[in-house]
Parts: sequence; C-alpha cells; structure tokens
Amino acid sequence: MIDGTRAHAHPPRRSERVVIVVGAGAAGTAAALAAAARARRVVMVDGGTGATTLSTGALDLAPWSRASRPPAALTAGARGVLAAMDAHALPEAGARLLTTAGIERPARGHDAALLDVTPFAGRLLGVVRCRRPGWDAAALARSWGEGYEPLDATILRHVDETVLPDADFAARHDDPQRLGWLAERLREALARSERRFAALVLPPCLGVERARGRTLSELVGASCGEAMGLPGGPSGLRFERARDRALSAAAVERVRGRATRVGSAEPGWRIAVESAAGEPLTVDGDAVVLATGGLIGGGLEYAPAEAVFASALPPAPRLPFGTSPPAPVAIGAHGRPIDLPSTLFGPAPESIAWPFVDAALLDRVGVLAGDDGRAAPGLFVAGDLRADGPRTWLDALATGAAAGSTAAESAVSDPTPSWLGAASPSRP
Repeated sequence: MIDGTRAHAHPPRRSERVVIVVGAGAAGTAAALAAAARARRVVMVDGGTGATTLSTGALDLAPWSRASRPPAALTAGARGVLAAMDAHALPEAGARLLTTAGIERPARGHDAALLDVTPFAGRLLGVVRCRRPGWDAAALARSWGEGYEPLDATILRHVDETVLPDADFAARHDDPQRLGWLAERLREALARSERRFAALVLPPCLGVERARGRTLSELVGASCGEAMGLPGGPSGLRFERARDRALSAAAVERVRGRATRVGSAEPGWRIAVESAAGEPLTVDGDAVVLATGGLIGGGLEYAPAEAVFASALPPAPRLPFGTSPPAPVAIGAHGRPIDLPSTLFGPAPESIAWPFVDAALLDRVGVLAGDDGRAAPGLFVAGDLRADGPRTWLDALATGAAAGSTAAESAVSDPTPSWLGAASPSRP
C-alpha cells in the first residue's frame, strides 16, 4: 500500500504479497525483475540510479585486475535479468574490451555498444580518427598494441561535436538518419584504405536510448563498436533506458523519491519516503530488498563521531558506519558485526583504508546477510550494500536477483539471523 499521509499504526492486511525494492541501480533492477517474475506485486522506491550510472560498460563478477582464472558462471536468475533488459552481451568465454586509457582488459560481459575484440585476435582493427575529447587514435593504437592502426574517417558532422560530452554525442546517433550518415562515412573510409580491417573502434558515441553498435555494423558491413569511456558516459545512460523498458514490461510500480527510514509494520514492513515533490509518503509491503548501494552509491554512510561534532568532544562512542536510509540491520565485515570503537573519535582512517592495510574495512564493510541476502526476517540486501562482496556490476546483478527471488517467497516470520541479536541496529 502507498499512502500519502504519515504512517498509521495498523495498516489493513493486503490480499496480495507486496515486495518493496529500495534502489534503482543494477541490484535494485535485478531484485525488482526477479520478484516480478514470481507473479508478485513489486513497488520500487526510486531515488536515483546512483553508482550504476557511472558504469563504463564492462561487466565483472570479480575485480578484473585480479581475474586470473576463467570467468565464473552466472546464476540463471541473473541471466534472466540481463535477457529482460536486452542491452548487454555475456559471451561464454568472457570478453576483452578496450579503454580510452589505452588498456585492453578482460571482462565477463559488456554493454552491447562496446567492441569485444576477442573474435579478432591476430587480425587488423582500425581506430577511427576524430577530434573528440580524450580521443587520440594514433596514441591509442600504439598503446593497445600490435593489430591496431588509425583509420582516417569523417564522423563529426557539426562543429560543436568536437567538444560535446560523450553522452550528448552518443545521443545524436539514436537518430536513424544520423546513424546512416555515419555508416556512409565509415564505408567511404574503408574503401579508401589500402588496409583490410576486421573491425572498427570508435569513441563512445553509439546511442543512448539503445546500443547502436549492431545496427551500425550491419550498415557498414564490418564490426563496429565503442571503446570504454570515462564514468558518467553513455553506458550508464543506456542502462537506465534498458532498465526503464524492462521494469515497465514487468509492471513494476515506481515511487519517485528518497527512502528516509525502513521499519517493521504489522504484518510486514514500512518504508518512509520523501517524494520528489518533498511530500512524505509511506510504502507498506510484506518483504523489502535494500539495494541502495555502498559508500559510493550513498547507501552506506561513513560518519565517525569527530566528523559530526568537529572540535567538540563527542558525548559517547558510536559506530562510524550506518545505512541510508536507517534500517534495523547489522553492520559488519569479514562475516561478523563491527564492534564499537575503542575511542570516542572512532578508528583512525589509515587503519581502515587501502593502501595502508590489506582487506581494508572500507572495501568490505556493509550489511551482514545470508547467501540469499536475508538480513532480517523479510528484509534483504543486495549489491554494494552487502558486506564482504566484490563491489562489481555483475555481483550487484546476481545478488539483486537472488534477493528479489527469495523476497518474493519469504515470510516475515522467518527466524532472526544469529548476528542480528548480537549487534545494535545501524544508527538512525
């Protein structure tokens, strides 16, 4: 139930099970779609996409710089979510992607607009020259190594395109006529060249509403795709558009606003929300999935006592971490709750952050939860908010799908996890 007034004490019992998902990033989207696939009514509290909008298009299950083994299998639930969004590729053998920092790096999957160079090993790839910010075709070709050569081509049509941000430039290729014009210029460039290129690498520019790489490849007659750009580029926006289409098709209800508190309400859970218009709302449901992100996404707060009281002496020690919104969960790392700090001022920052310590607390802290994301009876967490996770795009997707699926079948009378009784809830 969604109520435009302040929370009332005894809401009426609902005739259908309601799953509430807080968060609209990769984890929240996966949770909502997985719950909706089980014929449950799903309400998403959407306060913004957060860190997922910063995605550069590479999909990893483990941090790529540490990946030395073959890519791990992805759960069927996570694969179903990817299929519903229809905006990403997940090759069985993984992918190799190019970055505008001059690196060729492995990935488990990728945004469909990016060029996976794995099929072109040992063949020549053309790097399209153009005057775009951060794009130097000759330097990138040298950095990526043998098998890459610059290709002269006209792909800028208007003067402002030499300075447009990547997302704005990419949006111009949502227009079929503009994409056709680009295809003609690339065909002309290939015809002029004495070299035979197996594929073409372009700067981030291939659509925002949908990835246009496949369509462009068909028009050109050669594989075309983007290199990975900086965070905040077109890949994050393509995720948002794909998410919106998938949620609409799954009939997921969306409440635009910021969740301010998570609490129990007989017979289930209640989310207090500040709407986009600034009005208070309450959303009631039988189960809740918190997918609000970690420290970067804003779902986890780091606020040691001295940060609040400045030069004043804090009246008492307290945990330096808490969830946003506040929720009755246990904060921890390494599989156990965080103890109270030994001093009024909390832990020294250099004692909890990389590179000063290995397995740094800031990299692992989050909400303690079971394998299915259960943090309390009827309350689940997913994505970067979970403790001890790898903080990757595909892990967020997989944990979101698992939490959403279990939440749809959960009962609020489930036994309380052992750690919940051993730790104080996160601070209000």
